[in-house]
Amino acid sequence: MADARVVPISSVKYGLKAETSFGVGLDTSGADSTAYLTQPVVQAQKPTFNILRESRLLSGRGSVKNAADTVVNTRGGTVTMPFEMLATPRTLAQHMLLVGQESGTSGSTLHEMEIDGSSNNASIGGTISSGLPHSVNLGWYDGSSGGGIRVCGVVCSDLTISGDIGANNGLLSISGNYFSGFSASSVSAGTYDASTTTAMEVNLAGTFVAAETTFYNVLDMDTRTLDVEGNAASAVVLKSFNFNIANGVNRVGFDTNGNAEAYAFPEYAVTGDITIKYDDLHDFSAGTNVMQDFVDGDTLSLAMKIGDGTVSSEGECNIAAEIQYTGDPALDLSENGLYLTLPFECVQNSSTEAFKITSFKNEAVTVW
Repeated sequence: MADARVVPISSVKYGLKAETSFGVGLDTSGADSTAYLTQPVVQAQKPTFNILRESRLLSGRGSVKNAADTVVNTRGGTVTMPFEMLATPRTLAQHMLLVGQESGTSGSTLHEMEIDGSSNNASIGGTISSGLPHSVNLGWYDGSSGGGIRVCGVVCSDLTISGDIGANNGLLSISGNYFSGFSASSVSAGTYDASTTTAMEVNLAGTFVAAETTFYNVLDMDTRTLDVEGNAASAVVLKSFNFNIANGVNRVGFDTNGNAEAYAFPEYAVTGDITIKYDDLHDFSAGTNVMQDFVDGDTLSLAMKIGDGTVSSEGECNIAAEIQYTGDPALDLSENGLYLTLPFECVQNSSTEAFKITSFKNEAVTVW
């Protein structure tokens, strides 16, 4: 008879743990005894293996394909996986490292990642020192002893940071896509070394620690300012914002298994939008005209600080961005009044970073 087991979707989960060497499993025994930090997603999507499968109708076979003529090649491919979750102190800081490949730390511990055109790694591969460059093992687990997938060499190809006072009770969220160039997966060490690379049928039971339960609340913002027509730091009444960071990651080369030797990041692009109240500080009038800033191509400073700005405890973070509007400011017709939606991109402005986010988590990067 058929198997009566039904697996609830909530049984599926995934976790991350930092790599000590690019693209290598942390546990050389293959046992995955080092814990993964469970990521606080509602639904854990499965990693997708983007590999070569070519089903061919060869000459001489007649009008039906023959199974022997199908070619499957896992070498040279990629593994991708989407995610969406509420931001927590470690997930925010770690995902910023995974997409930005840059980090600064101070105190115990303030984590800072900036996009500035000089400090972000243009490529990564090989040696990891003090947790940087940053890549992780991803463990996907279906709740059974043998239903696990471990993906090595994982970074973020893109990351979106979103806040909306009308969604999730104002809690900050992150979403995006994971990327790996280690697609040459193995079921057993008979094909590849299952202990040190991407592998399927991995027993991940008991190797997860619980997800964090501290979040970031947009409603705790102490500072919300945006320049307008040369008037610096004009206070805004915020409705929502989005930042999208993309690094254009590509795999480079191949090792003896056909996995990537390195990743290249050709461009770090930060785009987004912010929706603010239309009022005497941000409107279409002389001196406060956001339309004029768009037409003139002005560079403006945007600052948002969740907490009191000190970033000295979990749940606090500062976001600073140098923006240029990329489209005509749009009117957002709300029951709460008239709002403006301002699309932008972040740009380097002299010595000021295009984008910088600072958060607090009392852990070193190396323990991630």
